[in-house]
Amino acid sequence: MSLKAVSLSEQIAEHLSERIVRGDLAPGEKLPEAELAKELDVSTNSLREAFRLLEKRHLIRLQPRRGARVCEVTESEVRDLYNFLFLLLSHLAAQAARDWKPGEIEDLAMMLPELERHYRNADMPGAHQVAFRFVEMATARFARNRYLADDIEDLVPLLKRFSFIALQEDTTEFDMSLKIFQRLLENVLARNAEQAAADIREYGDNQCRLVLRAIAKRDAA
Repeated sequence: MSLKAVSLSEQIAEHLSERIVRGDLAPGEKLPEAELAKELDVSTNSLREAFRLLEKRHLIRLQPRRGARVCEVTESEVRDLYNFLFLLLSHLAAQAARDWKPGEIEDLAMMLPELERHYRNADMPGAHQVAFRFVEMATARFARNRYLADDIEDLVPLLKRFSFIALQEDTTEFDMSLKIFQRLLENVLARNAEQAAADIREYGDNQCRLVLRAIAKRDAA
């Protein structure tokens, strides 16, 4: 595979991030620098910069003289992520409900039919992509605080990883997620900031429960 672009390290990080999210690179797996650089046809310097980006996003750990390893998935890490990130996202939802202007919300609202279409077609990976495109667009549009935006941006890759685990655990739960998502959009459009924040927290609680259930099954196997 050859990756040639201006921000090469970012492209490498995105490529490896997707492999970690899908589980192609397993928890605890070592990332051999020389082999990966050869596989991706990139320099070790570019790969090391990509590793630093992935560490910042909590997907790998860099250890002196021991190299890079994919982060494990533990109950405490799952709880910590959902507790903290959905606190930020609930603040973002409330802010969007209070502050949105015409032209800022319509394209986001149109993602609901797209999500429903993926669900009807049993295309969970497609639904996964739409949901995260929604989060990224909403963050860029409504955060209006670079620290808030940076924190969400750094944690979203880990959320992608955990939510992919949730989708694999029980796709029937996606119907509940759709209903929460629909309520969220209705409350944002109605400028009901308090309820929009509550919707996001409910969504996070529901998904956290699924991930924890999947981890418990894995540990019991």
